[in-house]
Amino acid sequence: MPLFYLEIVCKFKVRISFKMHPWLNWIEYLTTDQKVVGSNPTGCTIMKKILLLFALLLFSSCSVIVYKVADIQDINSVTGKYKIGTKRFLFIDSTRTNWYLEDYNKDFRKLMVQVWYPAKIEVYDKKSSYIDNQSALTHTIKNQGYGVPKILSDQIGSIECNSWEEPVPLLGNNFPILIFSHGHGGLRTQNTNQVEELVSHGYVVIAMDHTYDAGFVEFLDGEVAYSLTARSDDNTIIISPEEFYTRFSYRVNDVDFILEEINKFYKYDDDIFNIMNIDKIGIFGHSYGGLTSFYSAFYNEAITSCFALDGWFEPMPDSLVLKNINKPLFHLGQHNKGEIKYWNDLNYEKLENFMKNNSNLSIMIDIPGSYHYDYTDFTYFTYLTKKMNFSGLVPTDTMAKIMNVTLVDFFNHTLKGYEKVNSSIYKEKFPHLNIVLDKN
Repeated sequence: MPLFYLEIVCKFKVRISFKMHPWLNWIEYLTTDQKVVGSNPTGCTIMKKILLLFALLLFSSCSVIVYKVADIQDINSVTGKYKIGTKRFLFIDSTRTNWYLEDYNKDFRKLMVQVWYPAKIEVYDKKSSYIDNQSALTHTIKNQGYGVPKILSDQIGSIECNSWEEPVPLLGNNFPILIFSHGHGGLRTQNTNQVEELVSHGYVVIAMDHTYDAGFVEFLDGEVAYSLTARSDDNTIIISPEEFYTRFSYRVNDVDFILEEINKFYKYDDDIFNIMNIDKIGIFGHSYGGLTSFYSAFYNEAITSCFALDGWFEPMPDSLVLKNINKPLFHLGQHNKGEIKYWNDLNYEKLENFMKNNSNLSIMIDIPGSYHYDYTDFTYFTYLTKKMNFSGLVPTDTMAKIMNVTLVDFFNHTLKGYEKVNSSIYKEKFPHLNIVLDKN
């Protein structure tokens, strides 16, 4: 085994030399900017952390060590007054088959759907897990080529959230509905920080895994379906523009199907149905889910308003870009065109044109220094995502606050009739933001 060697000079000289598992070389690499020089107080603090690591190595399992060293964060505590329940459902669309599969005529389209809702929590209720199948998630992260060590990705299964498993809904109330669409290769739970915050402020949130476009889907019977469109080796079945838009239509039709099922949700859960305001529906999504949300909002009258988190708009059909959606829109994302760019100029051009041609409320806010995955839970859980270049310069807790505040304000205005969104307040609260567009 490789030799893990530390030489620390602080108030007392300490020399530690011992053999370790290979993954500790990875931890050493990620913490190279924390080496101690001289006898400064910061160095002594870091020495304590390293000695803590040493103690953990002696008395704990590897998993506990990584959890401590990586400083794994749970989902943010919510700021609203409502407690949160969640329940999973299997939806089957008998009007569609799975184009993604060679024998696509064999099975109808299946969707795993998760609903979060204001609930009454009893002493016998139990907390919900953040992720249903940890091993499937670890396999997905590896399959998509992110280069995250298994021992770190495994820690996601330990993350705690604010939701409770299938408690009784808060009956006697009527809450607007929000639909969430995940990004390409993402998951329905990828923005739990935002979902739970919204529910705590009085919303029912419905998220589906877009089967075969999601990183993975675990159905109620334990069957797991992995992505056929998001693989690091590009070994996918998407090989032409025609096939790409066929795939995209599946995502949009997933949303349409969910909207149809909302009207008859009593057949899934009558109590949850009774707290839904089916006349007040919004939608939000991240990346590819942002485009899915905008497109769905344009063509489906049931959707009142739409919010996108760092949306991917390059594939938006040119025929749609210059049309007037006449619905409230909000885009929060990286809009920088500097040296580090996730999107190309065409993405910004289509987004700007679509937003500017909207005759209704249109707001675009840029968060300079943010990266694409900062608009999900992924970079929130550990500071190591910044070391691995998945996260930008903005503190992850700040990113979560910005997303939560803007989402709640926007949907409170468009679905509950609260006062108009005032982007200047965001500028006062978060001075580094750029207001790109504000058409009230």
